[in-house]
Amino acid sequence: IRAARVGRYVVDEKNRNAMVKPVTSIPILLKKGDTVLAEVRFIRSSMVIADVIHVKGESRRISGDTNGTLRVSEISQSYVKDPAYEFSSGDIIRARVTQVNPNIQLETKDSNLGVIKGLCTKCRHTLIKKDNILECENCGNKERRRTAIDYGNYDLNNL
Repeated sequence: IRAARVGRYVVDEKNRNAMVKPVTSIPILLKKGDTVLAEVRFIRSSMVIADVIHVKGESRRISGDTNGTLRVSEISQSYVKDPAYEFSSGDIIRARVTQVNPNIQLETKDSNLGVIKGLCTKCRHTLIKKDNILECENCGNKERRRTAIDYGNYDLNNL
């Protein structure tokens, strides 16, 4: 007899069964309601495409498809004319999963969701939040984003 997974062989003589307890943890599958970190890849007129890179409370990487879509109607409580005013390619965002199948859908409507790390569009250095403006200390460029309330104070283990 061969086990389907690697692990420790455990015998339960009272219930007369045997099993293999896995040594490694099970790969993460996204669920509706998960809070995730994602990196913005593409911005279109009606949506943002982001690559999900981390799930709150998990230490393992995500298995399966990690491309998430953030529709313009799911970015903010208020009207958003163009997603390019809210996000930029390379930004790290905190988002909530609203749908997993057939594709990953995200939303950033709550105040704790949005950009947590932004990059300057001119020199790609990290932007620093000053009041409601993001400023690049390297080149002085000033930009606006749809930032999370705790922009710049992020920890992968405490999204």
